[in-house]
Amino acid sequence: MNKAVFFDLDGTVLDTQQDIADCMNMAITELGYKPRSYEEYRPVIGNDAPNFVRKLLGDMPYDKLMYIWNYYIPFVEKFGTRKTKVFDGIKDVLCTLKERGYKLILYTNKTPDELIPFIDKFLSDLNFDLIIGVGGTEYAKPKPEKVQQILNEFNVLPSNSYFVGDGETDMMTAVNSNTIAVGVLWGNRDKECLIQHGATVFAEKPLDILEIIK
Repeated sequence: MNKAVFFDLDGTVLDTQQDIADCMNMAITELGYKPRSYEEYRPVIGNDAPNFVRKLLGDMPYDKLMYIWNYYIPFVEKFGTRKTKVFDGIKDVLCTLKERGYKLILYTNKTPDELIPFIDKFLSDLNFDLIIGVGGTEYAKPKPEKVQQILNEFNVLPSNSYFVGDGETDMMTAVNSNTIAVGVLWGNRDKECLIQHGATVFAEKPLDILEIIK
C-alpha cells in the first residue's frame, strides 16, 4: 500500500528565519517601514504571502499587501539563501523514509517564484518526489485541496500519510486533509501552538521523525 509524508520547508527542512527577516527588512525599509527583529518574524513565517505581510506590518488592502510581497521577492532571489541551511539530520531522515517506501513531498507556503532559489541550492538532492510552493495560490495552506489531489495522484490514502511541520498552518492542513499531524519543535512555533492547531505527535529533533513514521 502506498504511503506519503508531506514536509513543510521553513523551520522544518530549512533554517531560513534570518534570511527571510533580512530580505524582508531590506524591502520594507526601502518602502518606508521600520525593520523588524528576528523574533518579530518568528510568529509570521509560514503564512501565505498576504497574511505574512499583514501579520508583520498590520492590516491594509490586499493590493498593497501583495505589492509589498512582490517588492520583497527580488531580494529573496538575490540574497535569500546566504544564511539558510538544512537542519542537521534532515537529509538522513529523508533518505531513510525513502528507503522505507514513502513518497516525499515538499509542501510550502512559499510562492513558486520565492521557492526557485532554494531548489538548486538545497532541495534537489534531498530525495523529494515532488516540490511545490502553494503560497499566493488558491491552494495555500491550510487549505487541503492540493494535498488531496497529490494523494490521489500517488494513490495514497490520507490514513497512510503524514504532514510534518513547525507551524499552525501545517497542523491545520493535516487536520483538514485527514493526514497525521507531526509537529516539530526546532522551528518557529512552540508546542502549545502546535497542540492548539491539531498536532498529535511531536519531534524534538529531526531523527525523532523516524521513530514516529515507521
